[in-house]
Amino acid sequence: MKQWLLLHRMALARTVKLLGQAPFATFVNLLVIGVAVALPLGLYTVVANLGKLTDKLPVRPQLTVFLHTHASPDDIARLKKQLEGSPQVARARFVDKAEALKALEQSSGIAELLAGLEGNPLPDAFAVELKDNDPARLTTLAEQVRTDPAVETVQLDADWARRLQALVALGQEATLVVAALFGAGLLLVTANLIRMQILTRREEIEVARLMGATDGFIRRPFLYFAATQGILGSLIGLAMVALAVERLAHPVAELARLYNDRFELTLPPANILAMALLTVTLVSLAGASLSVRRHLQAIDP
Repeated sequence: MKQWLLLHRMALARTVKLLGQAPFATFVNLLVIGVAVALPLGLYTVVANLGKLTDKLPVRPQLTVFLHTHASPDDIARLKKQLEGSPQVARARFVDKAEALKALEQSSGIAELLAGLEGNPLPDAFAVELKDNDPARLTTLAEQVRTDPAVETVQLDADWARRLQALVALGQEATLVVAALFGAGLLLVTANLIRMQILTRREEIEVARLMGATDGFIRRPFLYFAATQGILGSLIGLAMVALAVERLAHPVAELARLYNDRFELTLPPANILAMALLTVTLVSLAGASLSVRRHLQAIDP
């Protein structure tokens, strides 16, 4: 066990020495890895925060039925009965225009302006929750309701919400594609970097083999070197994303406040960040392992 720990300590010391021999080149390599981590992670952060926004949106489609100002109580009762009798309607709630005006005053921040109006300009309405998500059936129901003489207009409220949810789903797929592309690029960059290290130390490797060094002994410093660069580069990438989130958090919160809402731009959870760091480290190790195996075979023992 002591011998095993000694070998790994020697490999780690050799890695630190190699990183310090060319600080500028090391910084550039770490910066490349950091950018490769920051771009897909930043995209994931944007998509995850949009996902939090969609959680606040109504998943069940809704119809808002606005009535004419001349609609009578009999018209309202008839329409309510028609809506509640439809098999596609889960619930139909009548929204009195006085109730709608009060809600508008509370949410819009323009109560003083509304108080100066003569009368209530808002119409009575029905907020209808639907059971069906099929676009064709929703369109048919909207057209049927629109033909009622007491109805002025019908609005399908959940259209934009479903579009945003579809956009989030597209963003999730795009994140996977971008992460895969950058992962492949990182694999190639690491393999090429280790190849350069092997070519630089070719004579040293040949001498070590003549002295009886095993492939595992020769391979170990290169793997440590790749893993260390992967970890440090990942930390730089995480720092880039954290800095971007910190810079954007206040403007986003201020924009949400102007819409009478509260929204905080946040980093992904710790397990996602740890997974990103671990993935980059494993990819770096994979690239180094492939490169070392290939080039050691080309060196005669």
